[in-house]
Amino acid sequence: MSAAVRLTVLRRAVRDYQGEWTTRKVLHLYKAHGLNVPARKTARDDLARLARQGLLIERGPENGRHYTLNHWNGAAL
Repeated sequence: MSAAVRLTVLRRAVRDYQGEWTTRKVLHLYKAHGLNVPARKTARDDLARLARQGLLIERGPENGRHYTLNHWNGAAL
């Protein structure tokens, strides 16, 4: 499974469901889509990549690290 497939799934989910996105939530999303992602680091890296692209905003860690949709840039999803 390629990074492009994972990121496409994640982008759609972030756009459609918004809310807070954590590593755990992303791993559950990937599993639900039949994507085998054995390492939490992969999910963390995918979230960080979307944040670097401006699609997500990183929150935390004082209240638990999570990401939310950057509504200003949300149309770019």
